[in-house]
Amino acid sequence: MPSPSGQDSPEQHNQTQHNKTQNKVYSGSVFMLITRLSIKSIGLVSSIFLARLLTPEDFGVVAITIAIYAFIELFGALALGTALIQRKSNNQDDYNSAWTFNVIFGVIAAISLALIAPLVANFYQDPRLQDVLYVIAFVSILSGFHNIGVIDFQRNLNFRKELQLQLVPKVISFVVTLSLAFALRNYWALVLGVLCNQLVVTLYSYMMHPYRPRICFKSFNKLFKFSRWLLLNNLVYFINDKVSQLMVGKVLSPAALGFLSLSKEIGQLPTSHMAVPINKATFPIYARFQDNPVELRKAYLNTAALTASLTIPSSIGIAMVAPLLVAVLLGGQWLSMVPLLQLLALSNMFFSITSNNSYVYLAAGKPHISFFINFTRLAVFFALFIPLLEYNGLIGIGQARLGSTLLMVLIVQAAVIRFLKLPLRDLLTAFIRPVLAGIIMALVLWAVQSSVSLAIPLLQLLLEMLSGVLSYSLVTLIIWHLQGYPEGFEHNIFSRLNIKGFPPAAGGAPQ
Repeated sequence: MPSPSGQDSPEQHNQTQHNKTQNKVYSGSVFMLITRLSIKSIGLVSSIFLARLLTPEDFGVVAITIAIYAFIELFGALALGTALIQRKSNNQDDYNSAWTFNVIFGVIAAISLALIAPLVANFYQDPRLQDVLYVIAFVSILSGFHNIGVIDFQRNLNFRKELQLQLVPKVISFVVTLSLAFALRNYWALVLGVLCNQLVVTLYSYMMHPYRPRICFKSFNKLFKFSRWLLLNNLVYFINDKVSQLMVGKVLSPAALGFLSLSKEIGQLPTSHMAVPINKATFPIYARFQDNPVELRKAYLNTAALTASLTIPSSIGIAMVAPLLVAVLLGGQWLSMVPLLQLLALSNMFFSITSNNSYVYLAAGKPHISFFINFTRLAVFFALFIPLLEYNGLIGIGQARLGSTLLMVLIVQAAVIRFLKLPLRDLLTAFIRPVLAGIIMALVLWAVQSSVSLAIPLLQLLLEMLSGVLSYSLVTLIIWHLQGYPEGFEHNIFSRLNIKGFPPAAGGAPQ
């Protein structure tokens, strides 16, 4: 009821703010999910076809060059676009300075890649790497000229434009890469596909946004104060992710790296398809609430629940159906990667439910907290990775990923609880439904695998996937009902379906 003055009471105002927060989180997340699902689905279909046409060694050659490229790019990875989103206001000098730095660094990175290409080829004793790195150098130049103005799509929560910006170039590069794979039948199809994708992305960024950047250096120092911590974070990420790949390529073989590369791509699908787009959607929302701790906590809990509801069943499902998934989609030459894929899928599950925490610190202007957490994650991983790689080979990297992620879950969650002054009970409530439903889903899948064996592998795979989806959905709804239909992922879905009388008022029993 309105107050006598005709204005909302403080409680009603807070509830209105809370509802707006939820709507922003879910609406933005839905669009970013559609964006990422569309892009990654295209990428997955592409990988399936390419895995049939190419060899693990082809994937390994490209993975080495991409890791080298990522290392060079690392020194310019100040994430100035992230800084523009985090800041409450920007001017043309800010945008121009960010673009200028990207252009200059893109040229420097290209020259560096060209100079070290012979050294890399000699180190790995593979002359193919030299010519590939020359092509990747041109990719770096194109990346530097990307239109910085498209940052406004995220900053202004214009996720429809963001969807279009990312989807159109991906479709074009998918067609080109697949055509090249059929024609060339070697690693050059992947290399030229990367080049085509970056060319289209850069050109399309200028078609999508009218902003035309100019050379400017005025705001670099202002942006760097925030971005220096992002640079350190990117350095930690590179060492954690790419250095391990380079070590596998050298210690084992390019073919082993090919198995690792494709296992990561499939095992990380829940993160790349779901957690990443949710994180990108919620970051500008967090930035708007950086001075409102109550709304920031609510937004974080909504995001944590949404992420867990999507990534937990997806990760468990990939781990459970991995043998059939690889055999049916990729073929017999990839079956050796099944145990590695299962380990990476489970480690991804634990990582994905905490991946949003860093964006809370970034939005609050505290990127150094994220750096220290990621540095700890790096130390724990390599303490496990080096001995396990020596003793267990390729499987060792999966064991190291899972072990380090398990150890870090408690540390990461304890840090965000303290930072947000978040009640432990509220955080546990956000995870209870997806965790219980995920465990029961795993038991149902195990029962189906033990009792049903269809003659056609594809039909068996579809049966297992359908069993997982139905069991998880049913258990989630039952627990939600027993809890009295609290607000959250399920409540938002049903409210958008406009089903009369269901669900009842959030947080209460049926009325």
